[in-house]
Amino acid sequence: MKVSVPNDFGNTSKKPILPLVPEPIKSIKKEDLTTVNLHSDLGDHTSTQVKFSFKGLDGDHEMPREILGWRRNVERALIGFNLSTGTTQCNMCKQFMRGSALSSFVSAAMVILVNKKASAIVHAEQARDNYPPDTNAAHDAGIFVGLRTVVTTATNCDALDHLTKACVPEVVRDSLNKVLKNLLPNKTLQRVKRYLRCEARKPVDLSVKQHIMHIYCINTEEITHCPPEFD
Repeated sequence: MKVSVPNDFGNTSKKPILPLVPEPIKSIKKEDLTTVNLHSDLGDHTSTQVKFSFKGLDGDHEMPREILGWRRNVERALIGFNLSTGTTQCNMCKQFMRGSALSSFVSAAMVILVNKKASAIVHAEQARDNYPPDTNAAHDAGIFVGLRTVVTTATNCDALDHLTKACVPEVVRDSLNKVLKNLLPNKTLQRVKRYLRCEARKPVDLSVKQHIMHIYCINTEEITHCPPEFD
């Protein structure tokens, strides 16, 4: 029996990363959802709460649009909890991941924090070596003792010390960006922009208003989280 297959069968390069029309929403099991209660007034813990549920990230079978949507949901949860310290943000983000996504986040955080430790040592060494001489010998000796103490403290700290004490919101942000970069296809931003310019034509069964709104959503909600810019 003759079987006919489409010309693009097996060629995934022609499939857009972010299709103009979103794919149908798959049914999500209750145990796969993460539910949090967000406060309407961030400074008042007795204010009205809003229940917010979204799917956790596995990193194995999610589509690019689902991964980008998960990142926006995590940001919304962190803002709703009014978490300002990097340590609490890091611990909260781990609750929204599992599997390879969680492993990627932890390893990325460790690498960033180890680099942070090395940078702190280098800056402390440079400050000690480049400090101009002082006319007051006692003051000069005290400055060098303080700089040596900083260098010694930074050298003796291990990665876990930096993970618990030096984890700032920038580290959490960079770690989340690294997770997205590992999970999304190569040249995501370039391919999405090319698709919008050349291939995102209006389908016959889609109104002009809906077509414009889909393009606007991709431009404002999804492209801003695509690597490598994340801006």
